[in-house]
Amino acid sequence: MDTQAASEATEYRHHRHSVEVGAALAFAGGYLDGFTFVGHGRIFANAMTGNIVYLGMEILSSPGHPNFRHLPPLFMFMLGIWAARALHLPGFRRIVRHPYSAVLLAEVIILFILALLPNRTPDFWITVPITFAASMQVLTFRTVGPHTYTSTFTTGNLATLSTGLFDWLFTNHKEAARSKSRIFAIMCVSFLAGATIGSLAVARWGNRALMLEVILLLLIAIRVKDA
Repeated sequence: MDTQAASEATEYRHHRHSVEVGAALAFAGGYLDGFTFVGHGRIFANAMTGNIVYLGMEILSSPGHPNFRHLPPLFMFMLGIWAARALHLPGFRRIVRHPYSAVLLAEVIILFILALLPNRTPDFWITVPITFAASMQVLTFRTVGPHTYTSTFTTGNLATLSTGLFDWLFTNHKEAARSKSRIFAIMCVSFLAGATIGSLAVARWGNRALMLEVILLLLIAIRVKDA
């Protein structure tokens, strides 16, 4: 890899997005988890820890005939990470001029198609593509302001919020800790709001509820198109 290509790849991986973009993506991540969990068999779109826990419970509850419905999302999560990682390669970087928007638009296309499927569609054909799309997002959007965060699940964000609050209360780094606490409080609340609204929307509108996510991601893609 030449020096210029290495520099471009590094810039892509570490581009800093605004708090507004980060909050919108956190909302979108929560929305998909609420959508799939409530509307499609208690499968998480993003929270692979939850899927692994459910997988273990299913195996133990019926060892003779285990149900592996939480297993496909795990594989698709890994495949989505591979797809997003490929965009870091110099060859793809030269072809895809706006990789952040490209990931969001790929997610939009997938979700738009799924939104058109009838509500009786088996959960597998809904949750697996959503997991693939969400995992591309989690690897691509990793920074908000000066901080590393996750846009599709909230455990790490909650841990960072906790450390920020501790430093704000008990150390001399008041200003930096206050800023960190504010940013990650916004991320956590945004994820919670997304999960709540996604749960309500899928209960009311079924797969058509994904259209709200499509609109949101399109707006975010427009915002980051020059990144």
